[in-house]
Amino acid sequence: MAVAILPRRTWTLHGALDTLDGLLAACRYVAAPVGRDPRLDLLRGFCVFAMIVDHIGGTSWLYTITGGNRGPVTAAEGFVFLSGLVLGIVSRQRLLRDGFQSVIRSTLARAWTLYQLTFALTLAFVLLTVGTDLNIWVDRSLLGDVTSWSGLVASIALVRFTWHGTNILALYTILLAVAPFALFLLAEGRWRGLLVGSWGLWLLYQVAPELATLPWPIAHGEAFPVAAWQALFVTALTLGYHRDGLTAWIARAGRQPYGTGLSFRLGLGAAIVGVLVLGAALNTGHALAVGPETHLLATVDLFDKAGLGIGRLLFFAGTASIIYTAVTLFWRPIERSVGWLLIPLGQTSLYAYAIHLFVIVAAYNVPPYVGSDQAGWELHNTIGQLLLVLLVWAMVKRRVLFGLIPR
Repeated sequence: MAVAILPRRTWTLHGALDTLDGLLAACRYVAAPVGRDPRLDLLRGFCVFAMIVDHIGGTSWLYTITGGNRGPVTAAEGFVFLSGLVLGIVSRQRLLRDGFQSVIRSTLARAWTLYQLTFALTLAFVLLTVGTDLNIWVDRSLLGDVTSWSGLVASIALVRFTWHGTNILALYTILLAVAPFALFLLAEGRWRGLLVGSWGLWLLYQVAPELATLPWPIAHGEAFPVAAWQALFVTALTLGYHRDGLTAWIARAGRQPYGTGLSFRLGLGAAIVGVLVLGAALNTGHALAVGPETHLLATVDLFDKAGLGIGRLLFFAGTASIIYTAVTLFWRPIERSVGWLLIPLGQTSLYAYAIHLFVIVAAYNVPPYVGSDQAGWELHNTIGQLLLVLLVWAMVKRRVLFGLIPR
């Protein structure tokens, strides 16, 4: 009886690379012709996750993932950048579909919504500070004695006073209020002038911050000066508005003949890695990202958070590039493993921000207390922070107070 002998399979490097390429293709993100980009929702959801964990504070093992509001990049940069990016993408689509007037109305309507939320939350936490003995996020002694309630309410209404985490909401309100002007310049093709003006204002803040207090001083808003943070928002707005053109340019660069295309990708990757390594080395030993620190250089802190130092911006650019690339290349496993948690949080990030301010109060005042800085509380705080993130997620899924709190 004849016995068939199967040919012995031989593995080659070329075959292994083809197999790997097939696996990567199966994991890669494939854009839908219409609708939201779930990658941006997922990334914004991660910023929400990191924000809740870091703002609760205390010793925690989760800081390996979130950064613990320390180091050269935090969730705040991600929030501001993604807000500008999404606004640019959406505004471009609305402009082509409905015209510029529709863009102006929708942007100003969003600014009005943010203004109302900023006012309501600031006033609510001032009342909690004055009328209760609850532990809150900020040092209540900074509020001082309220000598004139009418004056305080007027300051809140004029966005001259923030409290208990509403400083970044005030920043976002102002940025959206002036965004129509930036969108007008983009629609007129004057993006170069817009970026020059934006980064010129950022530079003025770096060298003479007293001359760049715009649009006015905001009490307890020193962590997010408009003159510095607008550069990140405006740059993201410009990138989002021209997203299709940039995507096409990057695709053309990657499809160049083998040597040229490979050199482009390797050079870009090496530059990004170099920025990250240099940033990590210079930032070693940094304390909290906010508050006074010992400068690593004699006269300037390259990683100053309030002023968005150049080192922090470059580190953010490198980190964002790597994370966005990783999410694109490995979208399917990432989406299946954490998308259920992060995407809903990202789609309702404004709601999640508002709710998390009250979650912090609960963490500090309702047993079992979460957020202690004592050594040995790492496991307790880690579990508590995860449960509080899940609490916010559950409120999103149950649509709790969706009719009252904007999303």
